[in-house]
Amino acid sequence: MKKTFITLLLLASGFLLNAQDTVKVKTNLTPEQEAENAYNLALEMMGKKDYNAAIDNFTKAVTLNPNFDKAFVNRGFAKYETKKNDDAIADFNQANALKPSADGYFGKGECFYVMNKKDSANQNLTKAVALDNRYAKAFYLRGQIKFEAKEYKEAIEDYDKAIAAKPDYAYAYNDRGSAKKQNGDAAGAIADYEKAVQHDSKLFFAYNNLGSAKRDKGDNTGAIEAYNKAIALKSDYYIAINNRGSAKLNKGEIAGAINDFEAALEIKKDYVLAMNNMASAYIKKKDFTKAAEWCNKALVIDEDAAACYINRGIAKQMLKDEEGACADWKQAAKLGMALGKSYSAGLCD
Repeated sequence: MKKTFITLLLLASGFLLNAQDTVKVKTNLTPEQEAENAYNLALEMMGKKDYNAAIDNFTKAVTLNPNFDKAFVNRGFAKYETKKNDDAIADFNQANALKPSADGYFGKGECFYVMNKKDSANQNLTKAVALDNRYAKAFYLRGQIKFEAKEYKEAIEDYDKAIAAKPDYAYAYNDRGSAKKQNGDAAGAIADYEKAVQHDSKLFFAYNNLGSAKRDKGDNTGAIEAYNKAIALKSDYYIAINNRGSAKLNKGEIAGAINDFEAALEIKKDYVLAMNNMASAYIKKKDFTKAAEWCNKALVIDEDAAACYINRGIAKQMLKDEEGACADWKQAAKLGMALGKSYSAGLCD
């Protein structure tokens, strides 16, 4: 049988290989090279959020190369994601013993934070930023710890540093806004919430915070617009729905407010704040019986809801139950609400 033209051409050009001409792939990698391969595969698994597979491959990497500090650090982060915080801390300690790093200390700080060991978290985050003064996430988390301790000025300073390191850090803008709000800087809070949603238009809770800040300044129309955006992003966001109802109530839109409070209660049936707001709406409607009923429902769920005693006291007074009104206002005062003290002092002594 004659060879075809193509076969002859291949033979002439030297491209027709026999079986014995197959190229053999080099497989005798060093342990360090195998460790690198396992490490890279682990990083790929981290990217896919397959943390258990990542842990397995990081473990292979440190078994092959016990001095692989980055593998210990990243295995720590993978263990953190699987809520194995004690094991993660052990990995971060091992990594830092081999080579101290900002990542290693940040990882420990993150673990201690979720374990509610805030002092230890703060200490490690401080070590992280000492090694890397552009470590935005470390400044942000340290700011969170200070915010939770009501150290708002100090929290703002850390959020400032986080934003300086990462100018598009939407979460840091949002939380700095909340710290400014608590520190009495309403205008600064609004500016920061607006920055937050500018950098991340999907940040539904920042729209809610923006709405509340505007509502506090008396801009109820602007507040409703912000709440609308929050609810458009998260339709079951009962907090924003309730808050929108409060803004509508402030504008005298009683029916719309009640609709929002009802919608919030459809989502969260034991939402005491919405129940108290319903009472406020019915007081404005001059339906004092209905207002008292909503307060009763709320107080069954939370007997320490001081604002409900205020509203029920108002309803009882309007229903000519002066003794019951005074008892409710005094209870509100006992729970630490200044309004209860002022109402009872003026009318009940």
